[in-house]
Amino acid sequence: MTPNCPVCGWQMRKGDLRRGIFACPGCKATLRFEEGHETGLVMVGSGLLALIVTYKGGAQGYAFLLYAAPLSLVFACAAGALRGFLFPRKLKRVISADDDGRILHITGPSDSAKNE
Repeated sequence: MTPNCPVCGWQMRKGDLRRGIFACPGCKATLRFEEGHETGLVMVGSGLLALIVTYKGGAQGYAFLLYAAPLSLVFACAAGALRGFLFPRKLKRVISADDDGRILHITGPSDSAKNE
């Protein structure tokens, strides 16, 4: 499932999404994905889980490390995929220093110009 633009609600396609900062095709708002800090947690958790499973499996010595290393990668891939399906990343609007968050609307001349 692809995310929607938080400003205009544009349904993004995979070709519209970029790494880093990019513009919405619908409203040209500057967007980026929210930063996730759970990658380190997934890696540490999968490594600890692999060590526990290998230890409980009865492996010792070099076999312990030879089983735990690939098992850690398998757990990390599975946890990363599960996280991506259950908790997809959301888009966030990037607000620059000169942007006050309002959308510019082009209108006609002001009322004071009509009175002259």
